[in-house]
Amino acid sequence: MKLNNLSATNMYNVAQNNNDQQEKALKNIAVARALSGIDGSNLAIADSLMLQSNTLEQGIANANDAIGMLQIADSTLSNLSQSANRINELSVSLNNAALNDSQRSMIRGEINALSNSMSDSLSNATFNGRNVFGSELNFVTGNGMESINLNTNSLMTIDEDGSNATDIISNINSLRTQIGSAQNGIASGINASVAQSIALKESESNLQNNDIAKNLNDLQNANLSINAAILAQTHNITSLQTQLDRLLS
Repeated sequence: MKLNNLSATNMYNVAQNNNDQQEKALKNIAVARALSGIDGSNLAIADSLMLQSNTLEQGIANANDAIGMLQIADSTLSNLSQSANRINELSVSLNNAALNDSQRSMIRGEINALSNSMSDSLSNATFNGRNVFGSELNFVTGNGMESINLNTNSLMTIDEDGSNATDIISNINSLRTQIGSAQNGIASGINASVAQSIALKESESNLQNNDIAKNLNDLQNANLSINAAILAQTHNITSLQTQLDRLLS
């Protein structure tokens, strides 16, 4: 009987140890960061890496906002270019000697309407409640700062007869070229920032003691050990009962 008591005690200890391992694995899986103050220098390095990564991620968000804002600007300028082209056509028509005064007045009226529409488009082009045009924009991204001047003074003044339409078209195209260059620069910066952020997160993860795959494996092994211990204990109880039955029979 002492042997059986000792066996039961051993089984209890094994089961308790497996329960402890199971709880440890569960805690490691659930924890946000396995590092704590006792990890010393690793904690400081991991915090620094996480700060750099978070800064880059905010910069990436800023850069995406910048691209969205510039896309609105470019789309608006594309529409303005079409209107300016139409004004240029109308301006050429005014030089037709066969037109009477009424016809010339109608053409000037259309030129004026197109000019007002262009001004309205520039005023209504907004992103997040802010007007896109009218000033220099400075976008702080994870890769530094990207600046572009979206002042539209050179686009606002259309002569009554539309004679300066070609100059307006040239100014629009110039500004669209600047926007395209800024977008390409920001997009390139986003790609570089994403790659750097991923590398930083991997480095931070390597400093932590929270290997999810290992912890899941530990949990599975603990569960198997607990089940094995239960089966072994059940087998021992059954064997003991059989022995008692034999002695009593």
